[in-house]
Amino acid sequence: MKQRGIHLQRVFFWPFLIWSFMGAEPARAALSLNEWLGKTEATSLSHLLANISAPGTAQGSVVASPSKDNPNYFYHWVRDAAITMGALVQRYARTSDTAEKEALSNALMDYIRFSRRNQMTENPSGGLGEPKFEVDGSPFYGAWGRPQNDGPALRAITLTKLAFLWLAEGKENLVREYLYEQELPAHRVIKADLEYVSHHWHSTDFDLWEEIRGHHFFTRMVQRRALKDGARLAAFLGDQGAASWYNAQAKFLEAEILMHWDSNRKFLVATLDRDGGIDYKGGLDASIVLGVLHGNTQDGFLSASDSRVVATVQKLEDTFQQIYPINRNGLPALIIGRYPEDRYDGVQTGAEGNGWVLLTAALAEYYYQAATLSRSQTRALSLRAKGDTYLDRIRYHGGSGDFAEQMNRYSGYMQGAPHLTWSYGAFLTAYWARPTTR
Repeated sequence: MKQRGIHLQRVFFWPFLIWSFMGAEPARAALSLNEWLGKTEATSLSHLLANISAPGTAQGSVVASPSKDNPNYFYHWVRDAAITMGALVQRYARTSDTAEKEALSNALMDYIRFSRRNQMTENPSGGLGEPKFEVDGSPFYGAWGRPQNDGPALRAITLTKLAFLWLAEGKENLVREYLYEQELPAHRVIKADLEYVSHHWHSTDFDLWEEIRGHHFFTRMVQRRALKDGARLAAFLGDQGAASWYNAQAKFLEAEILMHWDSNRKFLVATLDRDGGIDYKGGLDASIVLGVLHGNTQDGFLSASDSRVVATVQKLEDTFQQIYPINRNGLPALIIGRYPEDRYDGVQTGAEGNGWVLLTAALAEYYYQAATLSRSQTRALSLRAKGDTYLDRIRYHGGSGDFAEQMNRYSGYMQGAPHLTWSYGAFLTAYWARPTTR
């Protein structure tokens, strides 16, 4: 398959057991944190790009990982792809290099076309809540936790951000042709996603971990942001009726989201109204942090500085310090897992869960967001330093810059799906959120 735009490298892997035990100490000892961050930014971007339109896949697809066995992550997940391409949109906004900007634009256009193809493809969910597709764009027919309604919201967030960048560049014709036009039924990617979100947010679905059906904090937060961002775009393009509808639905969602605060346990619970899936979760879940990060509309609603969010983060830190032996050995910060009762070890269920690279990076980004919001210079510097300890922890276990999905709870070694795309995206967005000293 001919590749265009960004040069995508074919990545070769050591066998899993050898690769997972590669040492990180030489890289950590040789470079300062700032030097390592700069080097790993380039490495992470390279690995992330290698998983977009990869050899043997359709143009515009994003594989969750190149791994095809134990575990098989060689699929296009709508959620993972939207988050990955969200990182590329950030890169597009940050770079001033003309050639890189053109290459990124080409990759994003491929993703837009592939996403529209996904939207129009019949699938087992019967709609836009289908969580994943084969790498050629055909539907995945295996048994799965479906629907998952965070995907359309995240895709709308990513592409709405791109739409505003294009509008600022005078490319309204591209926005209207590919992303948003006011016609119904919708024939543009963002419009179709917003219509789906605005009419399905009240339905239960499976969570981002694909394990439990109900109403989820993460899903609701990104749905609210998609609708708020989408309302701004609709209004800008003259679709005032839709803008009012989207804003109204976002307002309804706020009341539902606030119900996730458990005043007795003093943390935000991940899922309410469970009506399917596993039944052994206690409610404390790092997806809350992801919901705060990806659902951030910069309007103060459950922001990183909200007391309920702060309490939840503290509870997560206290819990993972207690249950992961590797977190009690004096290393910087902690490795953060999904939730205390996790039974997935990166290959199989019925085992012990571990820390995740993307969640550990998410804690860094959380503290960076909190530092940016702080009005106290001293407090901001303290929060920035706390965020640095989380990236330093990733450096300790993954100093080479090759990130898997998980870090073992006993040894800290990388395990599970190698070169997980979301791991690289989470590192990049955390690093880019790092405030400059002031």
